[in-house]
Amino acid sequence: MDEVSITIPASPQYVGVVRLVAAGLAARQGFSLDDSEDLKIAVDELSAYVTGTHGRRGFLEVVFSLEGECISFRGYGRLEEPEEVRTNLTELSRMILETVTQSASLERVGDTPTFHASKTRA
Repeated sequence: MDEVSITIPASPQYVGVVRLVAAGLAARQGFSLDDSEDLKIAVDELSAYVTGTHGRRGFLEVVFSLEGECISFRGYGRLEEPEEVRTNLTELSRMILETVTQSASLERVGDTPTFHASKTRA
């Protein structure tokens, strides 16, 4: 299993960089364009919970794990004020994530907001 990690400022303007990493890894693993887009949507949807709409002070670390036909990723909000982060998915987010991933979750581990999702190549 290979792992690739990226740490960005916890601001929505940098999430595009994580999306690019996700797309590159999906291409490397032989994912279709549709599956690659699904992965990018999941990155966007879950990262938004950590960054908020205006950004937060701190960092977002995302670790991608590549194993066979599956890419999974886990995000960690390394924030100065983590209590501001919502840690339950809205109904709309849940529906989106159920459509584009095999599994997805949002939670808090101690003071750290975290998320996880996985996508298997079709």
